[in-house]
Amino acid sequence: MERVVVTGIGVCCSIGQTKDEFKDSVYNGRLGLKPIDAKRFPTDSSCYANKQACVLDQELYDQVEASDETVLTYLGHRVIAEALNDAGLVPQTVNPHRAGLFVATTIGGSYAFMDFTRKRIREGIEGDDYELLFKASTPNITGSLMRRLGWRGPSSTISTACAAGTNSIGRGFDFVSSDRVDVAIAGGIDIFTELSFAGFNSLQSLSKSICQPFDKHRDGLTLGDASAFVVLESLTHAQERGARIYCELKGYSANNEAHHPTAPTPDGSTAFLTMQQALRHGGMTADDVDYINAHGTATGVNDSMELNGIGRLMADRPVYISSTKSMIGHTLGAAGSIEFITTALGIYHSFVPPSCNVGATMVADDGPIHLVRDRAIDQPIRAALSNSFGFGGCMASIALQRFDN
Repeated sequence: MERVVVTGIGVCCSIGQTKDEFKDSVYNGRLGLKPIDAKRFPTDSSCYANKQACVLDQELYDQVEASDETVLTYLGHRVIAEALNDAGLVPQTVNPHRAGLFVATTIGGSYAFMDFTRKRIREGIEGDDYELLFKASTPNITGSLMRRLGWRGPSSTISTACAAGTNSIGRGFDFVSSDRVDVAIAGGIDIFTELSFAGFNSLQSLSKSICQPFDKHRDGLTLGDASAFVVLESLTHAQERGARIYCELKGYSANNEAHHPTAPTPDGSTAFLTMQQALRHGGMTADDVDYINAHGTATGVNDSMELNGIGRLMADRPVYISSTKSMIGHTLGAAGSIEFITTALGIYHSFVPPSCNVGATMVADDGPIHLVRDRAIDQPIRAALSNSFGFGGCMASIALQRFDN
């Protein structure tokens, strides 16, 4: 088994359009919530619980309009380029048959399709755009990114609901650790649409105000946009070229609850099992864990379920937890990857990321589970878990630790 390390990071979301901007915003607990621009889709219907989300700046969408790409491939190319540059890696210097790409998305190309449909109605466009149908198809998103890289190794488009981003990194981890590739780029992209916004609204899952994970008065999630990718390498490959190492991946687990389309098992038993399996896969125990980046959606059932699972895993051991979604919203297929990045940055820079917007915490102040609030805590993290527990029963967890040569 090859040891697997993170050597490059790329991010674009509502609180940072680069890795460094994102890291600074997370550390300081900045929020990305803003009104949804009418150019994106109308929110004047009285049926919507909220008219805000953690959206990217409209100027970025204007850049996409001026390009020949869909918004997903544009953001994918941009963020993958940042991750490669951060890793000091030129794609052409890698054996193309030993390099892979694993892309998570839940919404896929539906943003481009809905945008075209709105323009067709508004501007009276006739006929179909067959080129768009091809470019925005979910398989071609990964294909387009792979062609830009010029790699010919394994690739996958992963769509396991809200766990997709974690599963994409887990799949990259599997390929590198089993010595089938030397380098893998893994992560997720999703731009929420009017369809997904209306869907979560109809489930009564959207907050009427702000996202408050692990608050007693939480009333739902906010949606967000994001593209987030990491460069994974075998330790051998990384050290041969003198790469900087953010952290080491140790273990990964994925399960399905087979319980309900949109609700988790309330007792958190599958969440517990998934975290436990990720630790065992990495030869670790709960004693090693200092921090857990929670799925933390701020919905009624999810947060209580996850706390049940974490409490069972950690027993009386102290642990810090937080939810990145409090700052950037639920970024769907990108959620697991951007939350993994949050955890990796915390490990590398020795800070524990915060949760924001918490008033009346569900977590006892004097208990073993400590919810980090509003601003990061400067403290080293030896090892951590990053969780994703999504619709359809999809559950995944990754164990990371500080790199020790």
